[in-house]
Amino acid sequence: MSQKFKSRLRTAASVVSVASVFVLLPASAQAEDPAKAENAQPKKDEGLGEIVVTAQHRSERLQDVGISISALGGQQLTRLGVTSSIDIGRITPGVHVSGNFGGQTAQYTIRGVTQNDFSDVLEGPVAVYYDDGYIGSLSGQIFGTFDLERVEILKGPQGTLFGRNATGGLVHFIPRKPTDQLSINANATYGSFNQTRLEAGVGGPLGDGLSGRATILFNRQDPIFKNIYPAGTTPSTPPSTAPSRCCEDTWNDNTLGGRLQLQYKTGDWKFRVQGSALRSIMSTSPYKSFPSAPVFNSAGQLIDTIRLPETSPVLGAIQQPRDNDKISQALALDDRNRLHTYDVGFHIDGSIGAVDVAAITDWKQLKKSFFTDTALVPVNFLGVASDANTKQFSQELRLSGKSDSLHWSAGAYYLNINAYDVSGFIVPPGSILINALSLPSAGADLTNFQRLKTQSFSLFSQLEWKFAPQLTLVAGGRIIFEHQDYFYRSALIQPPSNPYFIGTTELAALPVSQTANGTLVTAPYTNTRHNTLWAGKIQLEYRPNSATLLYVGVNRGVKGGAYNAKYQDGTLPLLQSQIPYKPETLTSYEAGVKTSLLDGAIVGSAAAFYYDYKNYQAFLFVNTSGLVQNNPATNYGIEANLQIKPTSRLSVNLGGSIFRPKVKGVVTAPATATAPALVRDTEPAFAPREQVSAIVNWTLPVANDAISLSANANYTGRFFNNLRNFTSEVTKGYILTSGNIEWKIGSGFTATASLDNIFNKRVDMIGFDLTTFCGCSHESYNRPRTWRISLGYQL
Repeated sequence: MSQKFKSRLRTAASVVSVASVFVLLPASAQAEDPAKAENAQPKKDEGLGEIVVTAQHRSERLQDVGISISALGGQQLTRLGVTSSIDIGRITPGVHVSGNFGGQTAQYTIRGVTQNDFSDVLEGPVAVYYDDGYIGSLSGQIFGTFDLERVEILKGPQGTLFGRNATGGLVHFIPRKPTDQLSINANATYGSFNQTRLEAGVGGPLGDGLSGRATILFNRQDPIFKNIYPAGTTPSTPPSTAPSRCCEDTWNDNTLGGRLQLQYKTGDWKFRVQGSALRSIMSTSPYKSFPSAPVFNSAGQLIDTIRLPETSPVLGAIQQPRDNDKISQALALDDRNRLHTYDVGFHIDGSIGAVDVAAITDWKQLKKSFFTDTALVPVNFLGVASDANTKQFSQELRLSGKSDSLHWSAGAYYLNINAYDVSGFIVPPGSILINALSLPSAGADLTNFQRLKTQSFSLFSQLEWKFAPQLTLVAGGRIIFEHQDYFYRSALIQPPSNPYFIGTTELAALPVSQTANGTLVTAPYTNTRHNTLWAGKIQLEYRPNSATLLYVGVNRGVKGGAYNAKYQDGTLPLLQSQIPYKPETLTSYEAGVKTSLLDGAIVGSAAAFYYDYKNYQAFLFVNTSGLVQNNPATNYGIEANLQIKPTSRLSVNLGGSIFRPKVKGVVTAPATATAPALVRDTEPAFAPREQVSAIVNWTLPVANDAISLSANANYTGRFFNNLRNFTSEVTKGYILTSGNIEWKIGSGFTATASLDNIFNKRVDMIGFDLTTFCGCSHESYNRPRTWRISLGYQL
């Protein structure tokens, strides 16, 4: 890193830190308290009517914000069976979830904007926040949700208001905060697969100006997949010896988390410190696989992959059918995968004269250790493991103010992420590959080591000027100074005594890259680079009356570049020029309308958009590794939401999205000696072309309105799990439904019975095409039909 850039970062961090300390000085003038925005709750938690959001860091009606937003309140999340952060993707049109390790890690897709690279050192194009703290690690974006006030999803490029810049949008999980009055909530759930879930929170005053809140979550679930090893073996199955511990059931969960908050108020100022920790223990990744075959053209280039009948062998063994919950896998444990997250934050809110001030200091650490079988058959073949450790620190300072015709905000943001990842293939003792690869009898690990250090400092601002009685101009901008240091090497490692983990003793260096003339390079690859990026927004809003908003605008988003790292799968390593890839830029053109009729009984919104990408970071999974290419891309679509409350007992929420994304000039097969590279336009992965949702709540006219019924149905159109868009990589459209009955017993108690995935639909949500590696492909599924009964209490 250059001394000039180091000096610039030190100066920027000093400015933010000094400003954060400065805002602690007392002030007596009154202004709009951002704490009110922070603690605001939807007035009607069912998602209808006068919903209050804080997307722009002040309390506003959802219908008054010229941004495409979806907001879900805490009670509504409970009714919809949302227990994990990724559940948001199944109930919000325009939002989907991709991931890896059998869905045990995940990332968001908004309006088709995604990059499903599974490297643990990378950031995604959708920014995820918990309590204003940015989650930079993709593995950290899946967590158990508890004690939430609401969730807000902002669609489209973000960067002029707060936090980390993002091209796709953001998802913000907002927990309940300490209050000046005693507040208690608790919920106990028991359900299918012996799921036992307990969550509780208590908060209230602790002294003069001091309040607190403590929350806890425990969730335990037995495995869904029953391992019937060695079923499926045939006379042609290659002989192998399973590890001493093997063949256990998978797809279970054991999660424990807690959060403690202390808040102190004095005058116009509020200081809040919070700390949280969460750990999850899971099985090896719950995949199944299916037989698949390659299709080559006359030049020997791969042009398609297709599914084979389920009775076709993989490594000489027959897979278990996809429509049952049985597996037969040699490399499977019920407690191998671990995820630990830690978070400490310090929030300051207050005002100096007419200027509102907010400062957020946040520190996070994520530790992840995961394993999955590559063939998923009753054969000791090969595993993939990943150990990651990510530490990050961020400091944000926001200032805002208003007058009769002007509302402004400005801020500075500093982010430091140090991400380290060790991942690769594990050849266990007894594997059929020991002799084939001439490896030691104890096995070996073919391992990649990566470290990416990212430092980013940005200044941002947004201005809203009501220059006419019905017209408002919104303009904003952001400048980002970003520095990256990257290190990558590959080595053959002596395995430890536990064959499911990566060893530490190096046996030999392995090729990392190749030069343009084909020379293999075993020396570590290192790279340092600095980028100055910018984002911006300009928008015109028209309010013909108090119930209607029309807006049209242009929004430019940007995401920094990163690096490719290829697994040692027997194919040539990447060219050195292919390892780094460029930042991506998205220019979004959007027009929308929001309106309400009949005193809020009907609330509607719609938006149309066109996305124009430059250097879209397109992730292409080939053989066993991924490669990000920079390509031009476009997308256009519409979204709409209609909320109806015809009576005080009945509410209906309908939503839908349609879009048509295209990534241009994707190289799906390299050139050969007799044919040029195959290049075509494709769709991005995990981008459903259509999504529709319907949520109905009905309070029965019995028992003093104490009993209510809820039901929801969600349609997801077909999508691909790979940028190549091959035949075997498509998930067909599907509908998932769920429902519950809720009974308010009295004195704050509520009993609920729920049924999820009512028709037991089996959907392959996440997939990896390994056809050219093992003649098979991985897929992981949504949960089968499950029931739950819950007893809750709230004071």
